[in-house]
Amino acid sequence: MYRIQKAYYTGTDETKVRLTLQEPYRDFVVSFTGDLTAVEDDILEQRAISKLAREFSPSKALEDLAKRQEEQEQSIKSILKTITLAKDLSKDQKEEILSRYDEYKVGKEYKEKDKFTFDGKVYEVKQEHRSQTTWIPSSTPNLYTEFLNVKITNGAGEVTEVVAEFKQPTGAHDAYNKGDKVLFNGKVYQSKIDSNTFSPDQYADGWEEVTQ
Repeated sequence: MYRIQKAYYTGTDETKVRLTLQEPYRDFVVSFTGDLTAVEDDILEQRAISKLAREFSPSKALEDLAKRQEEQEQSIKSILKTITLAKDLSKDQKEEILSRYDEYKVGKEYKEKDKFTFDGKVYEVKQEHRSQTTWIPSSTPNLYTEFLNVKITNGAGEVTEVVAEFKQPTGAHDAYNKGDKVLFNGKVYQSKIDSNTFSPDQYADGWEEVTQ
């Protein structure tokens, strides 16, 4: 992996990115217009390697880019052996998950942690109450939250977690708890804290990338 250094020069309004690899030694400097110092290193590294390959076509840079893409694909495949994305579930898998729970009913007494299905999703009850017509699960976050910790088991008995895309919490009522997993910017993250209302890029210390 490259060691990356970046610096913004106000006089020329450009960010210079230096990529250094010790063994075998390689050293590249790439310039971008504007201040990109706030961009994450891995993203900036990919952009720099892509620019090198596009503008100068050094064969080694092309090989590095291809290798990095292959490593990322292998990493994702490794993760998805035990995790699947909610958007990638088959129709049968969705039906199997929904079949585990009763459908939402108006006028029913619900207790905290009760679960039900509504509009093709599983919800968990936040507090004890009697459901009403105007309290729609998908738009009443103080009473209901989408249930994230869903798992499926295949014919071989292997358990797979279902992970949904990150949804920005609006408050403590729909915040993520410790252990919750989400898909964010193409990567799977797990919350390290309870009552997490931030995304992985807003508060990196609150999340950890799931790599296996």
